[in-house]
Amino acid sequence: MKKIVFISTFMLAAFLMFGISVSVQAQQNNTVPLLMQQPAAQVPPVVMPPPGVVPGQPAPPPPGMQGVQVVQTIPVSTLLANLSQAVQTASKLNKLLTTGKVWLTRGPGGQLELKAGLLYRGVAVAVLRFNPLNGHVLPIGVNPQVYQSSITMQKVKSGFSAVIPQLKILPAAEFIEPETCWSFPVTLGNLVVAHVKIYYDGIHVLQDYPATQEMTFYGQ
Repeated sequence: MKKIVFISTFMLAAFLMFGISVSVQAQQNNTVPLLMQQPAAQVPPVVMPPPGVVPGQPAPPPPGMQGVQVVQTIPVSTLLANLSQAVQTASKLNKLLTTGKVWLTRGPGGQLELKAGLLYRGVAVAVLRFNPLNGHVLPIGVNPQVYQSSITMQKVKSGFSAVIPQLKILPAAEFIEPETCWSFPVTLGNLVVAHVKIYYDGIHVLQDYPATQEMTFYGQ
């Protein structure tokens, strides 16, 4: 009788431990990715349009603004060990990205650049570029030499909303040493249209600081 009671107690304890393990694992799998933003001191307290901006006209390109570069020596074994977690974090973003503001600037040669921010938790984490002639999303590296836009901002915004569900973050990354992060390609069909960055720890999604600055200055 004592043997039966002992076996029953052991089986009950094992079942409870298994249930707790499954519950903890489920909670980890459903965890929302964390967001790493730039320090508040890096953001100007008052945002004013730069000199030369005319209302209703494309703004000139902003001054060279770079995110805070992190220089840190981390063992290769640590970086590679965190990669699988970074892949999971990037994968979760597939259903969490939202539309940001749209803006129009001019490149160094005077060509128009039509952009929009990809947001996570209200913060820009990537930027999409559109063709100023028809509002189609452009792949990275394709920059039309267009000097006059023939499409309205409202049409671009409508197209942007339709594009969001079609974006897919691929589970493959390259390492960006100056920012100590993994960079994952964002695709639209067969096109690579943006990148999202996951900090080397594999947990934190990095803010796209230059995109945040441009969107703050010029976004509509």
